Amino acid sequence: MPYFVPVERDNQRLIDNKKKIDLGRHLYYDQRLSSNGTISCNSCHDLKKQGTNGAFYLESKNKGATFRDVPTIYNVATLSMYNADGGITNFKQKLKHAFTNPYEMNVTDESLIVQRLGKIASYKTLFKSAFPNSSEAVSMDHIMDALQAFIEGLSTPAPIDSFIQGNDKALSKEEIEGGHIFNSKSCYSCHTGSNFGGQMIQKLGIAEAWPNKKDLGYYHLKKVSAYKMFFRVASLRNVEKTGPYFHDASSSKLWRAIKLMGRHERGLNISEEEALKIEIFLKSLSGEIPIDYIKKPKYLLN
Repeated sequence: MPYFVPVERDNQRLIDNKKKIDLGRHLYYDQRLSSNGTISCNSCHDLKKQGTNGAFYLESKNKGATFRDVPTIYNVATLSMYNADGGITNFKQKLKHAFTNPYEMNVTDESLIVQRLGKIASYKTLFKSAFPNSSEAVSMDHIMDALQAFIEGLSTPAPIDSFIQGNDKALSKEEIEGGHIFNSKSCYSCHTGSNFGGQMIQKLGIAEAWPNKKDLGYYHLKKVSAYKMFFRVASLRNVEKTGPYFHDASSSKLWRAIKLMGRHERGLNISEEEALKIEIFLKSLSGEIPIDYIKKPKYLLN
């Protein structure tokens, strides 16, 4: 404390925003939000796959359709920055970027999406219900507002939250031992805050150069050589289930990713035994997926 605020499900917010969230849920699964009508938010951020989709990413990468791994969308509403390079610091701005990004929804004309949805009677009803005081219910701003309301509900409270709030029984002896090793290697210096990351950009390869330099991270935004190989520090929530790891998906095993971090960031030779114990600790950061909340609408609106 005060750097750690536990993740909790705000049931009252879910009730107060039920209609907007319901609209956002429909939009999240709808492929018609992409320019070619073939990709939904859930295509990359599959809610049943911890809010990511390694198989989809690897397939897209092989086709040359993307170049960075897909981060989880769970617990993202409280992050301080977004994208692998940390170039976006506003959640709504991130949503807008997802629409226009050629590697995501690739929408070059937002009016086409508004017109597409505006022709669907069921959507007009949902939009009007979610935004009753608006004369123009179907709009890009309302699309993003509804998506934001739904995504903000994608939280996964985990044993670590209960432990830090005072429940000494929330973590096992093995998890606590792994946590001590995590601290002893100063992993917390970057993986900090409620999401154990997502609060800063940091150079990948401080102690030893990262071998893959095809993507220079934050440098692409600022064109300042000092920022070459700077990336957003990833959140560690649900990390045991969100492989492959790193922006370039260069590690499929979590314990191996831990060893790579020790070597390249800290200049440490973390043993396999230590890495496996840290991995056990990191499992305490995994929470249950809210199955009822993420249920796909029974039918696509038409």
